[in-house]
Amino acid sequence: MANQNSLCVITLMGFLAAPVFAGVSLTLPENVEVIAINGQLASSQDKLNLNDGLHQLAFRYNAQYRQQANAVRYQSEVVIIRFNQAEQELTLKLPKISSNKDAKQFDTAPQIALFNANNDNISFEWDMLVKNGLQIGRNYEQEILQYNLANKVAAIPVSQQLTNMNTAVVSSTANQSDIAVNSAPALTPTPQAPASTTISSSTIATPEAKVEGPTQAEISHMLDYWYQQADEATKKRFKAKINKQ
Repeated sequence: MANQNSLCVITLMGFLAAPVFAGVSLTLPENVEVIAINGQLASSQDKLNLNDGLHQLAFRYNAQYRQQANAVRYQSEVVIIRFNQAEQELTLKLPKISSNKDAKQFDTAPQIALFNANNDNISFEWDMLVKNGLQIGRNYEQEILQYNLANKVAAIPVSQQLTNMNTAVVSSTANQSDIAVNSAPALTPTPQAPASTTISSSTIATPEAKVEGPTQAEISHMLDYWYQQADEATKKRFKAKINKQ
């Protein structure tokens, strides 16, 4: 009886320890740059955990190879794939790019494959999200929305993208509100300003400016200068005036 109980406990622990698989997991190559999932911007990651159903993935393929002893960095156009699966472990596989020829081949007709855990091929649709001209500052959400509105090859219903975008906006707004509340400084009483008073110009005492005159040495120097500049008649009148004092 004790052995049976032990066996039951071990079996139960085994069930509890086993991971419960639900939804769709998608493993990505390390050189894949995730742009958006179902039209919503997303960061790059090695594995995506998705709900069962229809999904759209937008990504770039970044590679590096050597061409005539020079290192070449390759970046593909944005690739869009759409698949509809449930309870699957999927793996995305891309061709190896080791030359300019491989890069041009991927730009023209990328060899993309999607496999499940049994290594079976999974059907999907793919397309390129091409934008001519300046690539910096692209609004991928808006571009993908226009893509889906046009109902192109790998499009998903616009309602699905808008639902994801609205959910992200609500979540982002809630997080910002929490941050704002938590980081708000404590309110402190503001001292009231004193009552204003009117001051007339007559009540303001303005000190008289003290004018500094020339020193006695400066005066003596000026007297000597002007005395030398005067003619003999002027010198006589000046001497006579001094003598009368």
